Amino acid sequence: MNKQKILDIMEKEMVVALGCTDPVAISYAAAAARKLAPNGNIISITAKLSKSIIKSAASVKIPGTSVNGVKMAAVLGALFGDSDRKLEVLEGINDSNVEIARKFLNENECTVSEIDNDILLYLEIILKTEKDTARTILIDDYSNWVYAELNDEVIFDRSVKSTLAEVDEIEVDLSIEEIWEFINKGDIQTDFEIPKKCILLNENICREGLNNKYGLQVGRTMRNSSETCDSKGDIMNYAVALTAAGADARMAGSPMAVMSNSGSGNQGITATIPVIAVAEKMGLDEEIKIRAVALSNLITIYAKEYFGRISALCGANIAAMGASCGVVYLMGGGIEKIKSAIQNMAGNVTGMFCDGAKAGCALKVSTSVQAAMQSAFLAIDGIMIEESDGIIEKNVVDTLKNIGKMSSGCSYMINNMILDIMIHKQQKA
Repeated sequence: MNKQKILDIMEKEMVVALGCTDPVAISYAAAAARKLAPNGNIISITAKLSKSIIKSAASVKIPGTSVNGVKMAAVLGALFGDSDRKLEVLEGINDSNVEIARKFLNENECTVSEIDNDILLYLEIILKTEKDTARTILIDDYSNWVYAELNDEVIFDRSVKSTLAEVDEIEVDLSIEEIWEFINKGDIQTDFEIPKKCILLNENICREGLNNKYGLQVGRTMRNSSETCDSKGDIMNYAVALTAAGADARMAGSPMAVMSNSGSGNQGITATIPVIAVAEKMGLDEEIKIRAVALSNLITIYAKEYFGRISALCGANIAAMGASCGVVYLMGGGIEKIKSAIQNMAGNVTGMFCDGAKAGCALKVSTSVQAAMQSAFLAIDGIMIEESDGIIEKNVVDTLKNIGKMSSGCSYMINNMILDIMIHKQQKA
């Protein structure tokens, strides 16, 4: 086991984020452009975005506010964002900032257009002031600032052409066996600082979502129904309720930060909170909970390498796959039962479409967590979906590659279709 490699992977893929990453990334790119051109009033802002970003940033609330929209995200970032904070760029934003941003939009030019390339995650901001013109580009990762330009002079260029690799050719520099060894042999005092912070942040926003009325209140509704369930049903409903409550709060603009996973806050919540809920209900000690949360998040990162950072399919079910493994670990299951949980998840909710970030994401999170709990219970009982079924292969890696083929194969067509529906709906309004 290369322990340092795993620690580096957690540091890269488990990142603190404030608000939904799609509008926040737009704010980050705009704030970065303003940092390049700090002098003079801003005259115009142009955002050139991939379809996936437009789709996911259109409806979700911007953190600390009750508003949404690509233009608003760009303007708030340019006027008030701190680019040094990256995905926490909008920390401290409030309603008074929104009113100033609205005034800017009424008096200045702000345009959004769809970029014509094959990159699923692409954000470009062109910001003009009375004195300068700055251009910033993010590619493939929500905080991956790869290009900067000021007055047509290149400041830096770290971009390489992003293409969709053939899934059969993907070689993930991590294995379930390595993860398992790290989880069981890692030093709880020194190697699990990121999972510990993950537990703190993500549980806080989920408790907030349970205690207050956010969005569709999926979590609060599920909590109220858990009182009539048997023991297994109670554990499942509690895990669903607590996890969905975090998505309720986050999608509704809660100003609380979360620990994201593979570029998504909802994935971070979904990979973490079911494990916390089950550990609480089972009365397990803190160390076991921390190790299980680390396992869940690492399995999520591992599976996402095949699935892709951006997809037309919902990433919550991949994060729930990790959570299912974490629950199996809490229940005493070994590595083979963890693999069974992955197979069971792959045969269940794979194929759920992503139609953008919004309040309804809490429903998709709740569905994914229910599937995670079912998959874990089956795995613990020695039941695994057979390799003759659908996309399931004998080897877990081959199953994940099949999920990756589905993800990459459908993304362009489905994203185009969903965006066309969203635009047409806005035109009819």
